[in-house]
Amino acid sequence: MTTSPAVAPEGLPRLTWRQANARDLRTKGQLAKRRRLPVRPPVALVVIDGREFELYRDHDTIDLEAERWRAIRWADAMLRSNAVILDTETTGTDPNTDRAVQVSVVDMRGDVLLDTLVDPGVPIPADASAIHGYHDRDVAGQPAFGEVLPQLSTVLTAPDRPVIVYNSRYDGRLLRAEVARVRSLDYAMAWSRGFSWKCAMTVYGWFRGQWDERRGDWRRHALPGGDHNAVGDCRAVLRLIETMAEAVDDPPLDPDALDD
Repeated sequence: MTTSPAVAPEGLPRLTWRQANARDLRTKGQLAKRRRLPVRPPVALVVIDGREFELYRDHDTIDLEAERWRAIRWADAMLRSNAVILDTETTGTDPNTDRAVQVSVVDMRGDVLLDTLVDPGVPIPADASAIHGYHDRDVAGQPAFGEVLPQLSTVLTAPDRPVIVYNSRYDGRLLRAEVARVRSLDYAMAWSRGFSWKCAMTVYGWFRGQWDERRGDWRRHALPGGDHNAVGDCRAVLRLIETMAEAVDDPPLDPDALDD
């Protein structure tokens, strides 16, 4: 006689191994062997030799190898494109209120198209200086952002040009706020929409294959080799893109063996 599954204390039904197989539910260990990562909560528990294991539906998982290949293909496409890489150093971490103190752009050969310090018009906090090394005396007499904007727009503008940023959400919002201060919000929004922003941090998350359960998204990793100088960080992004593109012949990464 078949009985209804018991309900575990966590509120999940407790199944037998036969019931789990009949419902095509898998443990994390089974999924890991197939290079799949659960990205939604478990739907049941199974008890094996007195131990409880969480069970997941296949369609609540991500194919890690497919995501890794997505990152490799993206990196290869960027290296073959007319993309540029942008980075900024700033007075703080709030993109809506903090200001740029350095703006740099390099092409996919690593050649510098733009590298300038910027007078933010406000004091640089000590904690920001401790990160990037720029102090008020370094930016005194440097151009204001409004003077940098024409050249920045020029180097970003080209037919079908991707603009790659490591954490484009931050730099994109910061630059929109800077443009809005010297022009208008409407102008800034139109200016930003005129470019094809690409986030290398997101792609590196696909490549590394680690899920942030709290955020419900790929884990955000620090930029490998970044030195908190805008040109240096641009070139670090380029090296990262080259590394991902060259991984085509590498064995699959083990997400549990990698950590920052």
